Amino acid sequence: MNVRSHSFVSFSILSGTFAALASVFAKLFTDARTFVVAQYLCNIIVNENCEDILNETIRVKFLRICCFGSIFICNTLMWTFFTKALNKSSSSLQVTVLNTATNFCMTAVLGNIIFGEILSLQWWIGASLIVIGTLLVNDRKDQMKNKDKRQ
Repeated sequence: MNVRSHSFVSFSILSGTFAALASVFAKLFTDARTFVVAQYLCNIIVNENCEDILNETIRVKFLRICCFGSIFICNTLMWTFFTKALNKSSSSLQVTVLNTATNFCMTAVLGNIIFGEILSLQWWIGASLIVIGTLLVNDRKDQMKNKDKRQ
């Protein structure tokens, strides 16, 4: 296995990460808790009481506009890295598996950090089974390809 055969890994991971970030921004764009995030960010950036500086409605609208734009930026980056990974990989399924696994894991981590979501053991088992199933399909495909080459 040469370096070129594994050069798709970083692009696949970046692709999955940006897919998860796009989901986070989409949720922030529509979620009722956006005002809490806006207040938190304002306090970090300004380091003062934000009520004195900007109206809460303006802060929330500004954050939602930023989130809306970030959805498109993240999706563009996701597709850019996904395409680069496909170009570097010998199998589109390898790229898809790694992208999906990264997306699942990053979505879980970011959901926990940003929204306080807790995922059950059942969710983790289900996500693992999806990734394992995709890996098994990929392995079977590779076995069939090698069998065809020998004949």
